[in-house]
Amino acid sequence: MNITPGLAATVVVAGAAVGLAGPARADGFSGTFTPNGPGLDSTWVVTSCGPDCARISDSSGWSADAHPWDGVWRFVADVPNGTKCNNDGVLPGTVTFKVDTAQGSGTMLTTNPATGCRWGLAPGYSEPVYFTLTRI
Repeated sequence: MNITPGLAATVVVAGAAVGLAGPARADGFSGTFTPNGPGLDSTWVVTSCGPDCARISDSSGWSADAHPWDGVWRFVADVPNGTKCNNDGVLPGTVTFKVDTAQGSGTMLTTNPATGCRWGLAPGYSEPVYFTLTRI
């Protein structure tokens, strides 16, 4: 197999670019934030919990560790109002959050709803809910 000098240089440069591209770091996702979206009325304090780890502490009492996942920060939290009931209020539930810190936005999805909703789950409960994130 013959390798031309131009191809070899391209491979070396591409390899260097891959080697220099580091993983997401928790310092990119730290500070105090207000998530703005349906059912979100709290404040998040985000601190580093190690390499590629950001601890989210919500003012309503829950906390979770976020990790880089497919270009976003992903975390799962047991949230007091994580299940939206049909005409019946809210119940606790497990919610998966994905946060794009560069865009200041994210999604949340109830991944394990409570079973106690008298009239069933609210329409659209299985669809992601979009929110924005404001640094304060």
